[in-house]
Amino acid sequence: MLGCSGSGEAVSWEAGRARAGPMFASIRKYNVRRGSGEQLAKRVRDSFVPMMRQMDGFRGYYLLDGGPDVLITISIFDSADAAFASNEKAADWVRNNVLEFTKGMPEVMVGDALIAEVK
Repeated sequence: MLGCSGSGEAVSWEAGRARAGPMFASIRKYNVRRGSGEQLAKRVRDSFVPMMRQMDGFRGYYLLDGGPDVLITISIFDSADAAFASNEKAADWVRNNVLEFTKGMPEVMVGDALIAEVK
C-alpha cells in the first residue's frame, strides 16, 4: 500500500510498518486487439506479475482497463533503476508471451512519484 507522509515524502506500508522513501512508477499503455483483453490479463496475472514480484525494489502492479482496446499498467518501484529494469523485462516478456494480442509495443513512461496516497 502506498501513501504520503505529513511532510509530503512517499511512504509505503509493509506488514503494518510505514517505510518512507522515494518511489518510481513505470506506466505502459498498450493498444490491444479487439476482444483479447481477458486472455492477455490472464497471462499477465499468471506469468508477468510473479516475475515482477521477484524484482528488487518491486512495490506494486496494476493493470487497468483504459477503454476500448486499451490496457494500462502501472508498476511501482523503490528506485528509478528498478523501474527502468522492469521496462526491459516487460518488453522481453511482451515479445515472447503476448505480442499476438497487442498492436505493437506499448507507449512507456517512467517518473518519480511526487504524491502517492491511498486511503
